[in-house]
Amino acid sequence: MDAITLEHWWTGPDSGPFATWVADRSAADPVHCVRVTEVGRGADGRLVVHTGPVRGAPLPDALERIGQPTVGVAVTLTVPLLDLVVDAVSGAIVLGVARADDVLVDDAGATVLVDHPPDAVDLIGSGIVRTSETAGATALLHAARTVWERVDPRAPCRAVLDAAMAEAIGGGVAEARELLRVVTSTAAPRPVRWDPPRDDFDFVEPTPPPGDDVVARLRGWIVDGVPVPGGGKLPVRRVVVGLVVAAGLAVAGVFAVSGP
Repeated sequence: MDAITLEHWWTGPDSGPFATWVADRSAADPVHCVRVTEVGRGADGRLVVHTGPVRGAPLPDALERIGQPTVGVAVTLTVPLLDLVVDAVSGAIVLGVARADDVLVDDAGATVLVDHPPDAVDLIGSGIVRTSETAGATALLHAARTVWERVDPRAPCRAVLDAAMAEAIGGGVAEARELLRVVTSTAAPRPVRWDPPRDDFDFVEPTPPPGDDVVARLRGWIVDGVPVPGGGKLPVRRVVVGLVVAAGLAVAGVFAVSGP
């Protein structure tokens, strides 16, 4: 699996949404969202924080690699995200903004949100303006929906789950908790398998005709010699001469026996 490592150096004002995010994330010890590892001040006196590093595959890339997840795999991927949603909408954690590719999936199938704090500037960023960012909880719900949309639509849980997902995206704490309940009740979590999907057509090497082995063996004898016991090889010319001599001796013996 192709993985990337995300880490950032953020700077922003000492008050307002950015400072609130920094204070909340520094006090927490989250498992499924990025952590603040260092806090300090830059040369201009502004607040600077370091987040990460977090390593994994962006969720869209991971889903392409997985193919069609089973219900159990979808539970594994989405329950941590929905736990964060419930915490965020209930005020237990402060999330920044994010997109679907800000959710990373590690080799074990664990999902981690690398959200961006509000009103912040990435000191080592490319300067490219990101589009389609949404509030963290909403981004997580869209990410979870992306996973479940890949599950077999004939799965018995899909109808109820899709309805609960739609309610949660436009709802509040109660709807988020109900969605989490529906997901956890669908199936037990299953490990993520990274085996690549099989090709539509499997190409195999053609089997050589039986005669090809005989021809190849004769060609090898002519070039390298005829194997003899003990690991040695005799040149083909010497073998042919020996056969001719042996045949001559056999004929002479026959005539000698049958003579008067």
